[in-house]
Amino acid sequence: MTTILKNFNKNPNVGLYCFANDKYCLAGLEVKEEDVKELERVLEVPVHRLNIAGTSLLGVFIVGNDEKILIPNITFEHELEELKKLKIKFEVLKSKHTCLGNNIVLSKHGALVNNTFSDVEIKKIKEYFKVPVKRIEIADTETPGSDIIVNNGKSIIHKDASVENLKLIKKVLKIEVLKGTINMGSPYVKSGLLCNSNGLVIGDASGPAEVMNAEEGLGFINV
Repeated sequence: MTTILKNFNKNPNVGLYCFANDKYCLAGLEVKEEDVKELERVLEVPVHRLNIAGTSLLGVFIVGNDEKILIPNITFEHELEELKKLKIKFEVLKSKHTCLGNNIVLSKHGALVNNTFSDVEIKKIKEYFKVPVKRIEIADTETPGSDIIVNNGKSIIHKDASVENLKLIKKVLKIEVLKGTINMGSPYVKSGLLCNSNGLVIGDASGPAEVMNAEEGLGFINV
């Protein structure tokens, strides 16, 4: 397994620009070709460049697993066609919460969502991923997808997550949790991290302690 420190166009929030699983990585068009090649080396999967909703912020808009992804209804038609050409299974969720990657965190066992999601939206998410779905507010934020990054039953979560938060996260997602920050103190850990089973990309503004914490929490090193 490989770990690298990285930025995209001098922005250390690498998690905002990509969605990765163990089969492929989707990267925004603003991610340069040389960076794509490095991602392919580290993650050991093909990397495809495209935009969602006319932006490169794929990590903000996409949530999914190895089999399929959920994308917002503001995705343009030509972007949907690109996903079809890549033979990536997707479904469009109609919601005012268009930043699905920020508003939903998904594991193999469950999903946690923004606590203002409607019952109809939750039902659709539950049916699509076939997992239980619960609402959550973490450390006074309504965006659990930005507060947690999951990798094979392990995770890094917002440094101020409460005891109640931890209990619900463990119960629904069935993951090990480790609190942390990234990029010199940001509690929104997903913004500065990108990973799959093979590799870990960390925002290069992160300090040594944050790097080690991320590697430990996501299962890349044993401490």
